[in-house]
Formats: sequence, C-alpha cells, structure tokens
Amino acid sequence: MNSLAVRLFFSATVWIILTLMAAGLLLSDLNKKSNFAAFDDRLNLLLETLIGASRVDSSDSITVVSSIGDPRFFQPYSGWYWQVNNGAKTLSRSRSMWDQVFTSDKRLIGGRSQFIDSVNLENANNRFIEKKKLHIVERQISFPGISNPIIFLVSGDTQEYRDNIKKFNDTLLVTLIVLGVGLMIAVFLQVNYGLLPLNKIKQALFKIRNGDKKKLEAQYPLEVQPLATEINELLEHNEKIVERAKTHVGNLAHVLKTPLAVISNEVGSEHNSVLKTQIVLMQKHIDRYLKKAHLQAIGQSVKSKIAFMQFLKKMINIFNKIYPNINFDFPENFKEFFVYGSLEDMEELVGNILENGCKYGRKKIKISINQISDVEIKIQVSDDGEGLPVKKMNEVFARGFRLDEQTPGTGLGLNIVKDIVEFYKGKVWLEKSSELGGLEVNIRLPISIL
Repeated sequence: MNSLAVRLFFSATVWIILTLMAAGLLLSDLNKKSNFAAFDDRLNLLLETLIGASRVDSSDSITVVSSIGDPRFFQPYSGWYWQVNNGAKTLSRSRSMWDQVFTSDKRLIGGRSQFIDSVNLENANNRFIEKKKLHIVERQISFPGISNPIIFLVSGDTQEYRDNIKKFNDTLLVTLIVLGVGLMIAVFLQVNYGLLPLNKIKQALFKIRNGDKKKLEAQYPLEVQPLATEINELLEHNEKIVERAKTHVGNLAHVLKTPLAVISNEVGSEHNSVLKTQIVLMQKHIDRYLKKAHLQAIGQSVKSKIAFMQFLKKMINIFNKIYPNINFDFPENFKEFFVYGSLEDMEELVGNILENGCKYGRKKIKISINQISDVEIKIQVSDDGEGLPVKKMNEVFARGFRLDEQTPGTGLGLNIVKDIVEFYKGKVWLEKSSELGGLEVNIRLPISIL
C-alpha cells in the first residue's frame, strides 16, 4: 500500500465503519430498553386500572366492575390477559383467556396456550400453531374483609414492542449504511482535494524536467510550502554542481589541448599514420567539449524544444549519403512532437544508433515511433544484421566495449546513448528484432508539452 491517498482513505473508512457499528449497536440497545420500559409501564398502568376497577362482593370475592378499556382483553387468545387470584384460586379473569388460567408460576393451563389461526381454516394445509411470548406484571393488594392478599396479573404480547424494535433496527441499518457511504464519499473527495497541491508539484516538476520552468513558482498551502522551498533549493544546488562539473570538463579539455598539439607536431605522419589518426580524433573530441563548455559558460541556451520528426529526417538524409546502399524505412507522416534537450545531444544519440545500424546491418534499417502517452514517446530502430546474443545485450552499454575490434570506433557509442537517454529521464534497452531479425534498439523519451 504505497499510495498515500489509499492509506488515508482506508484508515478513515475503517474508522467510519467501526464508529457507525458501535453507534448502531448502542442506539439499538437504547431503543430496545426504552421500548421495553414503555411496554412495561403500559402493562403497569393497565394493572392499576384493573385494581381500581375491582370491588369486594357479598361473597368475599373480587369482582371487576368496569372494563380496563383495551378490546384485546375480549379477543380470545390475544395474548393480552388479566387475572385475579386469591392464592391458587382464580377469582376472575379476562374473556380473552377463554379456557386458560395462570398458575402460580405464570404458566397457562386448563386450555391450549397454542391455537389454530381461524383465518386459515379454509385450507387445512396452511393451518399453523401460533405461539405467544408474554410479559406479565403482578401485584399483591390487601382488601378489607379478605385475609389473604389478592394477586392481580396482567400480561401483554411482546410481539408489538418486538415489531417496533425490528422496524427501528431496519430503519437504523439503512440510515447508517447511507450515512457511511456518504462519509466515505466525503473522505474520498477530501483526500483527493487535500492532495491536489502534491499533484501540482508533480506537474511542475515535470515541466522543470522538460525545461518549461526552472523552479516551483506556484503558491502552496502552509503544510506543503516548506517542501516546495526545499525542492527549489535542491534544484539550485544541483544546478551549481552541474555547472561546476562542466567548468572542470572544459578546463581539463583546455589543459590537454596544448600538450596534444605538441605531441602531434613531434609525430611524423609518414611513419606513424595510425598514431596520427588517433591524435586527430582526440583533438576533435577535445574541441567539441571545449565548444560545449564555452557555450554553457557564456549562458547561451544549449537546450531547446526540438521538432523531432524534422530533426530525424535531416539525420536520415545525412546517413543516406554516407551509406547509400542502406534503405531507411521510417514513418514520414507521423505527427510532429517536441523533445526538450540539446541539439548536440540528440545528434549524438540518433547518430550513434543509426551508425551502428548501418555498420552491422545489411540492407535495411526500420524506424518505428509510438506515442505511449501525452508525455512519453517510444522509438524503435531495427536492422537486418546478425543481431546479438541475449547475454551481450547488456554488456554493449559498458564504456569501451566493442563487439568487433576490426571495425573503427571508440567503443563509446552505446554507452553515450545510454548516458544521454538516462540524463533526459528516459530508458534504453535492446531486443532481437522480430521483423528484420537483427538488433532492435528501444528508446523511451519524455516529450515536451506545448
């Protein structure tokens, strides 16, 4: 989990789920207790109404002189019952009890506590036995003229308050799910909005790499601004190091130039032609790097946006004249794109690759270009030569490595190609060409945004 956004979203989501689950359980428990308390209070109120409506009759028994007021006490087996006992003797009971009575342990006897629902009597296969879960409240009251306390019992079917609890739990579950999804969406938007400054820094660094900008110029939030400041200081520090290195290279080339000229004068061209040729080659390299260092020292813009397709056509025209027997196949109508870099670097990069293809190929070199994304391009250069063993494909990038000692060269070509590509944050690798059968050079380079 390397994504900061995923970490923030995942941790917030876990916290939201745990919090909502805990809140849901707490609210459900509180609702259950409050519903039961209300149900119990209702039964106690009915019990007090029953006690208030009870009178001692002439036979020293108890008579309920008025109705409690709930019609379910008249509905047979409704689960809503009342009963008046004197010890184990039942003095009075509600009509809803029908042929049943409560015993001292609050069990129903004398009839069936389960009954066949009359609604389904038309279809005998659909008959079922209904079971009631009752909640019973009891109170003992002493009446004048009666020696033992009178026991009053009222029961109610708990299905009513259980249905209320289920309805509340269902509503609560839907509400918490909707709330949780809403909170996760809010967290997702918040994380993405909060990380926008980092995306701005990423885009700005890409522009810096491509040469469109030299430093981070936008204003960032207080938490991100120190990071932007440090990046700007690091860029400035690296620029100074590179300038110092370039100066040293220029100085070194300048120091070597005079001794090399003396050696060249002392070597006779008639008897030391090979040595003379190598001295001339060294002088060309030294002159090249002196010129490059001089241009950078005086502040001329060495890097620029290069129209790569136009540049590639010019390079191929040059190699057509040098190697007229080589046929170059390349996409002339490919859409123009721009690479930010030094023209000399691009000449060295493309020149080395094409030169190797011409040296080791036979008759054909194919160039393919594919745009991988808006910011990256892939270039493939294939030849119809003998190719390379897989083991050698990585070794050829080493400085001074040469496959053919008889072919003129310094052994620096592909090493220079690798250095230039990596300097521009690209990638280079070799493969066997599936179409021509020779070597295929693959290069991925960032392209400049217009």
